Formats: sequence, structure tokens, C-alpha cells
Amino acid sequence: MMEQHAGRTILVIDDEVNARKLAKMLLEREGFTVFTAGNGEEGLTLAKVERPDVILLDLIMPKMSGHEVLQRLKQDPDTRAISIIVLTAKVADRDIATSFRLGAAFHLEKPYEVKDLIQKIYAALALGRQEGSV
Repeated sequence: MMEQHAGRTILVIDDEVNARKLAKMLLEREGFTVFTAGNGEEGLTLAKVERPDVILLDLIMPKMSGHEVLQRLKQDPDTRAISIIVLTAKVADRDIATSFRLGAAFHLEKPYEVKDLIQKIYAALALGRQEGSV
């Protein structure tokens, strides 16, 4: 486990079991503590309880879309400061624009390169530290 990530937590919200398992395995290998949620409601609850440093959020989910989850996270005083990376196959300009308008730090296309995801997480962690110190 890499020492530099000790105590850093990531929440993965994705309805696809294999996507959650893969992200969890890759991120734990990098030294992060990883929580997973299979739907938006579970993700919102875990975000409030665990207060992760970064959330990886899929857009295409049943019942509650990722954009709805994103909006609710950013409206809640308890979760609004968490950096959110949208990780999705939805890459139309309007989807990307909506992600940023609702407060996402990054929008990354699935399938993703592991190094790209890790770079975005480092950047999101840095953004979170900056916002927390203001």
C-alpha cells in the first residue's frame, strides 16, 4: 500500500458490478480506500456517511441518473465539496456540458486508460485541498 494515499478514500457509484470491481481493484492497488455503491440512492447515502475525497460517478444508471446524483451531491452542504469525476460511456457534448454545469471536476470516457483515471484522481484531490483551504 502506498503511504501517500493513506486515509484517502474514493467512492465508486456504478450500477455495473464488473466496473465497480475493476475500479476498486485498480484503486486499492494504488493505495486508496475504496467504497462502492450500485445505484444513486446507495451512493448518496455512502457519500454522506463516508465523506470520500473523490467520487467516481457513472451517468447511466437505473432509477436515478448520474446527473441527478451529481446535482444532489452538489446541493447538499455535507457533500458539495467532494470532487466528482464522471466516468461514463456518455460523451455527447451536451452530456459533458451538463456534467460540468452541475459541478463535476472531470468527465472521463469509458473505457478509460488507468493512467488517465489516476491522473484525474490526483488532480481532483488537489482541487479538493484548494477548495478546502479557501
